[in-house]
Order: sequence, then C-alpha cells, then structure tokens
Amino acid sequence: MKIIIRQKYFTIGNKFALTDENERPILYAEEQIFKLLANLDIFSLSDALLYHMQAKMMHFFSYFEISNGLGQVVGYIDERAHMPGFRRAKMEVDGMTFKIKGGPIHMKTVVKDENGKWDKKHPIVTSKKRLMRVADTYVVDVDESRIEPAIGAMIALWYDKVRHKKH
Repeated sequence: MKIIIRQKYFTIGNKFALTDENERPILYAEEQIFKLLANLDIFSLSDALLYHMQAKMMHFFSYFEISNGLGQVVGYIDERAHMPGFRRAKMEVDGMTFKIKGGPIHMKTVVKDENGKWDKKHPIVTSKKRLMRVADTYVVDVDESRIEPAIGAMIALWYDKVRHKKH
C-alpha cells in the first residue's frame, strides 16, 4: 500500500490527511510540538485514536514510547548512534522487532524473517522524500500483509520528525 504524507508548513498542531496515491484519505495524523516533549497521534478515518507516539528523555538520542488508542504502551522507537544525515533505530511494537535505517531522503524498515535474520531484501516499510515540493512530502510503501498501515505511517512520520529535529 502506498501512503502519501504531505505536511504543509506552518500547520503545526493541526490534523493532516495521509492519503493513498489517488488522494483519498486513509488515515489522519496530528503533531503537537509546543509541549515539553513532542507527541504524534495517528487517527482512523472515523477519528478514533489508533496510536500515540510520545518522546521521552531517557537516552542521549531520541526515544519514543508508543501507545495504542486505549493508552496502553505497546512499543517504542529507540534511536541508535548516527552519523550526520543518517538515522538508525530499533523499533518494537506488539511483539514485533524492526530495524529502521534512513538517509538524507529515504528510509527503509526491515523485520526478522522466519530464520531469525533481518530480511533486507524485502523491507516492510520504505519511504522516499519528494524533492522540490511546497509541502514536506513523503511516499511511503507499506507491506500491509506484514504490518498495519498505521504503524508504517508512524515509522515514516518518526523519520520526518528526527530528520527535522522536531522533538
């Protein structure tokens, strides 16, 4: 499934639609950065909270706690040491473990295969930034047979957040 994330500048704190390639909304997201720590919420089309991501001051690099719509902690994204322009993180949600790697304009996420090895040939989420756009735009490919689209969108939004140091 392709998800288009198009964030308009100067709309901080407002909900924005995450669309499919035909511009139909599939999810909504809301960033709140005027707090001590940044929040990110993912909503269904019926406005139900699916996931909440909260930055925590626990590590030298970024650490985000992930809760479901009921407020129960279901995982985290823990950023590892990185070189300028590149990001590395480990993510765990609902018992699945992911490895996230990102460069200046792209990101990919892999999960372990049935043999316990990282499946680098078949990323579960990839994201590419569209350059020369008025809005901050990402095209996110999510393998929805292995991960729900809301989690794939959250990974891409985390990447955008740490790339722009919004936390």
